[in-house]
Amino acid sequence: QRAMDPAARADDALMPRIFAPPHPYRRPVAGTEETVASFTRETLLGWVEAAYRPTGGGLVLVGDLDPAEAEELARTHLEAWTGAPPDADPGPPDPAYDGRRVWVEDRPGSVQSEIRVGHLGAERTAPDEIPLRIANLIFGGMFTSRLNLNLRERHGFTYGVRSRFALRSRSGPFKVSTAVDTGVTADAVREILSEMERFAAEGPTEEEVRAARDYAAGIFGVQLQTAGDVAERILQILMYGLAEDYYDRYRDALRAVTVEDTAAAARRRLRPAEAQIVVVGAADEVAAPLEALDVGSVEVVS
Repeated sequence: QRAMDPAARADDALMPRIFAPPHPYRRPVAGTEETVASFTRETLLGWVEAAYRPTGGGLVLVGDLDPAEAEELARTHLEAWTGAPPDADPGPPDPAYDGRRVWVEDRPGSVQSEIRVGHLGAERTAPDEIPLRIANLIFGGMFTSRLNLNLRERHGFTYGVRSRFALRSRSGPFKVSTAVDTGVTADAVREILSEMERFAAEGPTEEEVRAARDYAAGIFGVQLQTAGDVAERILQILMYGLAEDYYDRYRDALRAVTVEDTAAAARRRLRPAEAQIVVVGAADEVAAPLEALDVGSVEVVS
């Protein structure tokens, strides 16, 4: 199903173009047809026995709970569970390629192109994580972002375009995602790269930073409406070793971000010269216009 879905195919095709082997971030989380087909019952049982171990983990319970009762439940059901999982730290990733490249994943007859532009991003504990969140909102993370105002409002190329930094224990991917008509594929790629270059070089305006700060601080409460939402935030603290008061201080940290902070984050984290570009679409119609852009070597993948 993912192979037939152009959006999923584009997502899966971008990761091995960003991350050099053998880093696991280059592989789909759900595996591939080849890897999944190789599993046996014994393979899975052996992996579960080795990997599902509590050392270094944590238990999060959120609700109308008595702490003593919660502790007793945990002790009763989990105290006998022991052992440590194998060390799963893959180490810092390396980029798969030195310079910018373009791949066209051929989908003959397609009337639309799925476009992905990305490169190595940042880790969850990066010192500029909060300014980076504001920078991404301005660039492509909200409806009034630069990318959306350009590709959707100014040019009418797409219904929407988004950018995202996937902040993980190690540097995750930065990714721009959109779908456009086949005939404007190269134009859309050109505009994405131009916006990247402009934002990295010039940074944001005071008005843009103010709007992004207000938006980020405003939606934070909406994201904590359920017990599951709260549990997820506490889990983030456990997983990434964040300060226990990280979310107590989160909105104040957002509101304290300056234009200079945001510009520095954009300058450090947006690297258009290293961008890897994946297009899933009709190669016979999009490859030549992409080559004419002269933004990197173009390879057609059948």
